[in-house]
Amino acid sequence: MKFITVRDLAVKNKKTRQIISREDSVLTLNGKPIAYMLPINEDNFEFVVNEAMKIKAAAAFGRMQKKVEHGGIGEKEGLKEIQEYRADKRSARKKIK
Repeated sequence: MKFITVRDLAVKNKKTRQIISREDSVLTLNGKPIAYMLPINEDNFEFVVNEAMKIKAAAAFGRMQKKVEHGGIGEKEGLKEIQEYRADKRSARKKIK
């Protein structure tokens, strides 16, 4: 896994594209990670995007569970947040197709 700075992405564009297309990379800004990048192509694009959406949904669900456990969110609010998240993801999926 390579760590690539935002500056490298802008300045060393060709070399950076080659790295990104071959291996997992972490994009950093001021030394802090801001993005995790996976090499994809036309054959695996849809699969990778769908799996990434699943991971994001699981993370959002985990965050909501913690809020509920700590009394920061009620059951009704949690359900509303889940429904809004799902609606956003469905509309994003339609835009990709």
